[in-house]
Amino acid sequence: MIDKNNEEDNVAVAASGANSGSRNALQAERNLTMRERLSLLFDHEPSFIGENTDYLLAATGMAGGRRICAVSQDTQHLGNGMDAAAWQQVEQATQHVQNENAPLVMVFDGTQTRLDGGIAAWSSLGRLAGTLAAHRALKVALVVGHNSGPNAFLAGLFDVVVMVRSGSSLTLTNADITNRVTHTSLNDDDLGGWKVHADESGVADLVFNNEVLALRAIKRLLRVGTAATSSATPQVASLGYCVGLDTLIPDDPAQSYDVTEALRQVSDTRAFYEVGAGVAHNMVTAFVPIGGHWAGVIANQNKTLAGALDNAACRKAARFVRLCNAMNVPIVTLVDTPGFVPGFEQESGGLAHTVADLLRRYAKSHVPKITVVIGKAYGAAGMALSSAATAAARVVAWDSASMGLAGPKGIEDLAPAQAQTLLPTLAAPHLLQHGALDAVLRPGDTRRWLGQELAALGHASDR
Repeated sequence: MIDKNNEEDNVAVAASGANSGSRNALQAERNLTMRERLSLLFDHEPSFIGENTDYLLAATGMAGGRRICAVSQDTQHLGNGMDAAAWQQVEQATQHVQNENAPLVMVFDGTQTRLDGGIAAWSSLGRLAGTLAAHRALKVALVVGHNSGPNAFLAGLFDVVVMVRSGSSLTLTNADITNRVTHTSLNDDDLGGWKVHADESGVADLVFNNEVLALRAIKRLLRVGTAATSSATPQVASLGYCVGLDTLIPDDPAQSYDVTEALRQVSDTRAFYEVGAGVAHNMVTAFVPIGGHWAGVIANQNKTLAGALDNAACRKAARFVRLCNAMNVPIVTLVDTPGFVPGFEQESGGLAHTVADLLRRYAKSHVPKITVVIGKAYGAAGMALSSAATAAARVVAWDSASMGLAGPKGIEDLAPAQAQTLLPTLAAPHLLQHGALDAVLRPGDTRRWLGQELAALGHASDR
């Protein structure tokens, strides 16, 4: 959601949408040629890498204001599938990108791998996967066909996966094999279509109706990264007091609120670019322009599970931290969580490991990080998002926020003497006195403070 008046952005982002219709009709909708895709992606005519074939093109050039590399398959001209020579060409292109440390955009067009490629294709695929895994710059995968096996495996190594509704799927094992082994009658869409990956698995970060909208969205994403790494002057004059934030959180704790209103309030345009909106609705991840600087915002969504953390929310946040690192975009975490979602499903799903992985992502992140506690930060969940564990450059809280190892209900279970000792530690001003916070803010000052801090941290990282 960058501009609600822009038709491109009215296409739902990683959420449920239009009916798919017949597979043949959908296949017809998506058939851009490789050169048409590259023409839409690049700002100007690109320079091609290696051999130009009917089934594969690789090129470098400017897109979204920055130099990138793009690779596109074209299943219409490939016949029996990718052979060893084709995969070697992709490998050469990605090695070129690795050397330049440039962003990579790759279009997966439903191209299969030929079994007669033998050990040469197998080896090339292995080296390609290793190069992609080691590549630190942004990697964006556009999925426009029915992809299984190596294509699905490789797409999973990308920082952002964009899918189109017109007949796209990602499956490691295709529907024919799955049905034979499990005695089911699934098709590729049932098994790994865009809706499955947008609303359930979380593999699809963005979903659009067609390739044209998807390619334009990728260019916008590249522009976010370009703007984030520029040394723009902060728009101090526009960083006014946000009265709407003063009334964001209801006085009655039983009432919920929508944290995306906080994103609109701090945004320069009252809009934001949400990623992964179809999964883990208790966590919001989005790019937001604040004071002329882009930030990646991770926020607990109070209106779903009261913002409590579960496996899906932690995985979504960890993936977004990785994306912000790849794009060199600062991270702002807005915290309001009562704890973890309880239950056997969460614990047996490895919640402890999932949270630990999120903290590792935060700790290893090289971009500036800011944490703002806007409501509750209770227990281990609050500590995981709002303490020194995230290696944040700044940790602040609203003057109405509360933090501690237990919420009020947990304190009520303690002996009166213990409760009296612990209760004051929940207030943000008290935590400021003890050095747990860098500052306490009035809610309405948040936009001004964030804009100034993002500018200061950005300039410090430039030196």
